[in-house]
Amino acid sequence: MISFPSFCLILTILFTKIPTFKSQSSPPSFSSRFLDSVLQDYAFRAIPTHRPKTGVIYDGNVPSNLTGSSVSALRLRTGSLRKRGFNGYKEFDIPKGIIENPYVERVILVYHNLGNWSEVYYPLPGFLYLSPVVGLLAYNAVDLMGKGLPELDLRAPEDPILIKFETFRVLPDGVSPVCVFFDLFGGVAFEQVLNGSVCSAVTQGHVGIVVEESSAAPVPSPARVPEEPIAGGGGGGGGGRRNKGWWVGGSVAGGVLLAALLVVLVLWVRWCRGTKRIEKMKDAAERGVPLAVAAVGRAEVPVAMGTRTKPILETEYVS
Repeated sequence: MISFPSFCLILTILFTKIPTFKSQSSPPSFSSRFLDSVLQDYAFRAIPTHRPKTGVIYDGNVPSNLTGSSVSALRLRTGSLRKRGFNGYKEFDIPKGIIENPYVERVILVYHNLGNWSEVYYPLPGFLYLSPVVGLLAYNAVDLMGKGLPELDLRAPEDPILIKFETFRVLPDGVSPVCVFFDLFGGVAFEQVLNGSVCSAVTQGHVGIVVEESSAAPVPSPARVPEEPIAGGGGGGGGGRRNKGWWVGGSVAGGVLLAALLVVLVLWVRWCRGTKRIEKMKDAAERGVPLAVAAVGRAEVPVAMGTRTKPILETEYVS
């Protein structure tokens, strides 16, 4: 027979073990700065740990849920970078005179090309992207296995860094595109496009070419890859998959809850039946045959009932 405290304990365990499912229909909550940290890790993985070469561009692999983007790493001596610069690092031409703060002996320049993820991580309401968003970030090269490293403060005090976009969307006549620059602190700045497809910057960050939506006819966006986001939520697509996961999670949760309620109901019925059986036994015990009471002096004591067979003395057998 299960006691009431045990019943309450079982009830508590059942309900605390029921899993909860969070709806995945909400948009991704991580920021572009978190993306920078992830891409830094994948860019550093592309550099060989045994005798890495200086001045060689190493193309890295991005996670499967960022298909359509690319990342690269370039390891340089800071003295050589300041004296000579570096031209032809993807879209970036880095001039001489570059300085970094704090000073390090070697620097790794990480390149980002967000491709069809540009509008996801760098949304710009009222504008259309004509080019992918590309980025250039500087890190200390002392730890090639480091993750989540802070960026160096990279600046071009003399000549600006040039970003040369090779291809972007064709625009109607009379429409003027502009360069948009995103710094590492959330700032956004617009500059004129140079020579039709060139942007300039004096510090590290992300750059793209955009046009106002009101001045250009709508251009269909490239299809986004329906992948899950980096850290396990939904990132830029995959709405059908999220809805399917929500339904599966809700069905599992409903099934577990229904099974728990059935178990609780069975235990409750058994407990009620046991309680009633005990009460009946107590009532039967209390309703036993009462003894006769006789007065003995001033007290009343129970006495046995008279026997049905009257005793016969031995002398009565003598005739």
